[in-house]
Amino acid sequence: MNVKVYRISTCHWCDKVESFLKKYSIDYESVVVDVLTGEEQEKAIAEAYHLSKQRSFPVTCIDGICIIGFHESRLKHVLRLPVQEAEKEKGISKEDENKGCGYPLPETKAEEGRKMRDWVLQEAKNQGYEINPDQQLVDDLIQGLIINEKRYGYRACPCRLAAGKYQLDCDIICPCSYCFLDVEKYGRCYCSLFVSDRYLAGDPSLPQYIPDSRERSASMEEIAPVAVITSPVSYKTHIKITGFLQDSTDKTLAKTGFLRIISALNLDVSVVQWHENTAHITTIADDTKITVRVKEDTDIYTYQIACTSLNGKAVNGESIFQRIDTIKQNNRLFECTVIVPDSTDVEQEVHWLLPEKKYISYIYNNSQILAGFETDGAVNDTFIVMSEDDTLDKVIEDIMALEINHYLLALEKQRYILAEDRLNQLDSTLVAKLGTITINLPRALPETLKGWLHGLSNNFGEISGVAEESRHRMNYTLLKRDTIRKIFHDWSENSRDSSFPLLSRFFLEDADNFGDLYHRLFTRINGIRREMMDLITILRTKIDLIVQGQSLELQRSVDETTKTQMVMQHTVEGLSVIVLSYYTVHLAEFIFESLEASHIIHISLATAKIIFVPTAIAFSWFLTFRARRFVQKHSRKSKECDEKNKT
Repeated sequence: MNVKVYRISTCHWCDKVESFLKKYSIDYESVVVDVLTGEEQEKAIAEAYHLSKQRSFPVTCIDGICIIGFHESRLKHVLRLPVQEAEKEKGISKEDENKGCGYPLPETKAEEGRKMRDWVLQEAKNQGYEINPDQQLVDDLIQGLIINEKRYGYRACPCRLAAGKYQLDCDIICPCSYCFLDVEKYGRCYCSLFVSDRYLAGDPSLPQYIPDSRERSASMEEIAPVAVITSPVSYKTHIKITGFLQDSTDKTLAKTGFLRIISALNLDVSVVQWHENTAHITTIADDTKITVRVKEDTDIYTYQIACTSLNGKAVNGESIFQRIDTIKQNNRLFECTVIVPDSTDVEQEVHWLLPEKKYISYIYNNSQILAGFETDGAVNDTFIVMSEDDTLDKVIEDIMALEINHYLLALEKQRYILAEDRLNQLDSTLVAKLGTITINLPRALPETLKGWLHGLSNNFGEISGVAEESRHRMNYTLLKRDTIRKIFHDWSENSRDSSFPLLSRFFLEDADNFGDLYHRLFTRINGIRREMMDLITILRTKIDLIVQGQSLELQRSVDETTKTQMVMQHTVEGLSVIVLSYYTVHLAEFIFESLEASHIIHISLATAKIIFVPTAIAFSWFLTFRARRFVQKHSRKSKECDEKNKT
């Protein structure tokens, strides 16, 4: 028995598949896709996609039968394992179930694990989910989230293969865009990290296996052989169109893929007609004209492989398409098939070729387009075109433009969701800070107030960044929407009373809502901005009042100090006058004694001293005044010299 498991290193369910095989001693080959590099990884991805037509893991191939995910009952059925009574009730034991495959993963630090667990718990609380009670499962998924965050810079789903490009992976960043619907429908998300109350209560109606909502839904409960149906419709032209996102870091991907296609068809590169942004090559084989084109635009590049009948011979390009492997490029945006029947009167016969969601449009008066889309959002669409030869090329170009702009809008919707999530986080941060500030504002110190003000200013900058990015994305989105509208306007589309809805309904259903979505987003942003500005104004006012109070207190202190200094100065000057007067009077006393002894004056010494006292006081005051003027003048000259030296 040939058993091969395609897996990714961070996937808990991949571990469970390998644990299951080990338990029953099944020999198998394990291919760990995300640790391979270069051509080996491309080959493994192509093999897994060829088997499952999905990007879900694990993919288990047992003698050519493909099983997606950990589907225990189907694995047992295909492996023809005996189902014992005990196992019917228990299944795999908890010990074996959580053992894992033993694939070496980098050890995560305890602190990283704690932070990631706190984040998971907070996300569950915010979204209204519960966390899976299986502790080992949660630990494995947390480790996978940590590893992916280090690899890609974002928390890509550990149970899905990430492309490593944010634009392509934005829908599988945990919690993924499909989480809410999966929890509602199946009781748990695809990874089973987030669960509902029904799951915790053991609701028996919940399925054992969860299909990946990102891919085609398919019933896994029964195993039925694949029937090969021969088409009752003869193809005049069969075209496959695949679009890929441009990689800003590698501008040669489009050319490399084009050369790979040419090599697969054994065509001569020298006959390729190269142009600035396009290239094409044409060959004829078995009465079939095969044309391969590549076209590059700013956002994406597309491959178009067209098989056209010659000499009235019907064509079916599947054998050609299978030889050309464009799935190796991980940045695929969409894939569609265009079929042109050899008769315009086969409307009823061609419906079976279309997927479940069918649409119809009559365009350019005589042309007709039928289209089918998968119900679960897969990117492989089918168009049946019944048109005159002179308008066929234009219709195909329009279909390509519709597909390109539609799927670019789908990416924009994911970006909008991420912008809204970021806004929710900032809003929660603001609410928390507002509560803290409101409680502690009356007794907050200036340093605390400045810290709050700095944090709010940073948050305000983040809000402005979200607003600016959203405005740019809105303009881009509206441009794509208007391109789609213009195509349908040019078509003059009508239904001619068909039971199927118009094709424009599918392509414009989401696009027309984008304007309202962004309007609501900007209304929220403006509301948050106003709240933040009010809070910032309050904090600044509080800080200004505190600073103003401190300034007034300092001014009062300076005034008091100045007054004290003036009093002290006047006191010193008064004492100086007294001292000088005292010494002057005593000096004059000696002079009066000599004059009295010489009989020059004829008044008593005491009388002379009394008469001289006012003169001594006036003389002392004059000397003190002159000394003060001299000191002030010298100080002014010193200041002027200092200022001149500085200039």
